[in-house]
Amino acid sequence: MRADLTKTLPLMTASALALAGGAAQADNFPSKPIRVIVSTSPGGLTDLVARTVGKLMGEGLGQSLVIDNRPGAGTLIGMSACAKAPADGYTLCLTDNQSLVFNPLLFTKLPYDAKTGFMAIGGVVRTPNDVIVAHPSVPAETFRGLMAHAKAKPEAVSFATWGPGSVPAIYYAWIARQNGVQMTPVPYKGSAPSFLAVNSGEVNLAFSSLALAKPAVEAGKLKMVAVTGTQRAPAFPQVPSLGEFNSDPGMGTFWGLYAPANTPAAVVSRLNAELNKAVTSPAFKAFAAQNYMEPLPGTPAQYASHLTQAQEQAARTFKEIGIQPSDAPSDTPAAGR
Repeated sequence: MRADLTKTLPLMTASALALAGGAAQADNFPSKPIRVIVSTSPGGLTDLVARTVGKLMGEGLGQSLVIDNRPGAGTLIGMSACAKAPADGYTLCLTDNQSLVFNPLLFTKLPYDAKTGFMAIGGVVRTPNDVIVAHPSVPAETFRGLMAHAKAKPEAVSFATWGPGSVPAIYYAWIARQNGVQMTPVPYKGSAPSFLAVNSGEVNLAFSSLALAKPAVEAGKLKMVAVTGTQRAPAFPQVPSLGEFNSDPGMGTFWGLYAPANTPAAVVSRLNAELNKAVTSPAFKAFAAQNYMEPLPGTPAQYASHLTQAQEQAARTFKEIGIQPSDAPSDTPAAGR
């Protein structure tokens, strides 16, 4: 795949330019509740992040932030609805990097313009580590042992993904390539069903958040094989990182808050200020720590830079593992948390 970033990078710096202009005024904003579109099902991690930060932002804004779940088609349904909404600050969208990092590289056609369709409000939170978990029936206790098992029995090791192009699918494709093994991907509609599948033994491996995996691991129902990233997770120092085996593609998950393009500068500024207050509050820090995540505060321009770096890394990784763009499907597994 040729990584043409001029076509795939969202024009997030438009947020910073609009803020500098300051032409639009919104002194009375907000005067009614704000809708936040979430492109995944209720109960997942993205939904939980949205409801937690939305409650805190609502307290600062003096208006409720109402979560509107629009799951399906790899986040395309929800993001399309957000892009087409009035650019008045009363419709926002909170999503992970699937929507504006991966989807423009995965699909030749999108129902929204990833380059010009959105303005960044700012970052919300990131996961420095996720974890690869295995069912107890897998005859390996370590990452090296797992790779040896996969080499000895090609295609005998199955892993759960959230659909083509999802973070788990990318991780497993990278791991297989780096270690010269074959594994069988099995798609599920999001993190919850894939986690249930590995718990039941329907699949051998799954990609999970640390918070979701911890109780099952402590109960002996699952075992941690490795955490993602280049560093070990402080809460689980005994579990090696994929970086130690040259097997991490650098595709960590992060969440951001966006508005439709052309949202007034003053509105973006107000929303960014309240978002930063929310994610740096003691309540949100406690929520993030409980879920082994880190708050991601900053300006729209800073978040745009973070997003650009993630897109460049994704383009290199996709090229390495041979992911080719295809037409956007009308419906696919949710491919989200």
